[in-house]
Amino acid sequence: MRNTASFAGQVLDQPQNILEIEGLQMFFPILKGFLRRQVGSIKAVNDVDLSIRRNEVLGLVGESGCGKSTLGRCILRLYEPTGGTIHFDHGGERFSLLDLKKHEMRKMRRSIQMIFQDPFSSLNDRMTVKEIVGEPLLVNQVASGRELEDRVERMLVRVGLRPEHMRRYPHAFSGGQRQRIGIARALAIHPALVVADESVSALDVSVQAQIMNLLKELQAEFQLTYVFISHDFGVIRYLSDRIAVMYAGKIVEIAARDELLHTPRHPYTEALLSAVPRVKAHQRRDRILLKGNPPDVSNLPKGCAFSERCSYAKDICSNQVPVLRGVGEGHQAACHFAVEIKLRGI
Repeated sequence: MRNTASFAGQVLDQPQNILEIEGLQMFFPILKGFLRRQVGSIKAVNDVDLSIRRNEVLGLVGESGCGKSTLGRCILRLYEPTGGTIHFDHGGERFSLLDLKKHEMRKMRRSIQMIFQDPFSSLNDRMTVKEIVGEPLLVNQVASGRELEDRVERMLVRVGLRPEHMRRYPHAFSGGQRQRIGIARALAIHPALVVADESVSALDVSVQAQIMNLLKELQAEFQLTYVFISHDFGVIRYLSDRIAVMYAGKIVEIAARDELLHTPRHPYTEALLSAVPRVKAHQRRDRILLKGNPPDVSNLPKGCAFSERCSYAKDICSNQVPVLRGVGEGHQAACHFAVEIKLRGI
């Protein structure tokens, strides 16, 4: 099924995928000595393939240090990837983001925006709310003067703030209000794709619920595509249409939300799901406590990166890296025994 969009009076066919990532790598060099010679690499993102569908919410989940935030920043080229390709469909035309020059990428960011994790450090305390939210409009020459002020006012009201807040500075707001300002800034120029990097993790639980509901409403209203990054499966479960699980720089499982929650096919996903709090007593199960620590991404093991912590591991797991393969309709897992083992979900 393909989406259509109106452009210059014509109807254009739009591909189902708004973003396609193939073989993406982001290696950070390890430098030592007086001459700062490279002695190794931190493989933060290691050969990732991922497709993101138009108007969907893709949840990207994994423990701290798995590379999910780095992947999000690579999409916007806040980091320059060391390998792979990222293709973005914009206005019926397909662009290779990694081949764009800096000034071309700057224009492309009108269609790809980011909501950052920390609502305190992501806002400039020396700028008013009007200047913060209006900056993307001004930089991209979308609006200025009275039109800019009107658009900022409308966006602030839409995210739950008041027009008089435009004249205030960020220090006058709570964490939840600051995050609303960050959301207004990201959506001010009506992007097609938004990367939300742990955008509710720094907030109180009650405020988290308000921000998640707001993000859902805005996604439906503006027909947005979200890449929602979080370590919290509860948040991912509420917002996502599909879920991708990341471990040691790789996608280890991806499927539709309900499919992955009920029938996980990777032992790491099973362990993450066992840690999701249950309200009802009859739903509570023993949590799976993983042995050992996550692998050193600068010196990954020969076989499966999860093998030393996996209770299902066999000899092949220590010697051969599993590939991400289909285990059902729209369901992929990187496990040698994804089909054979029976894992418990929610």
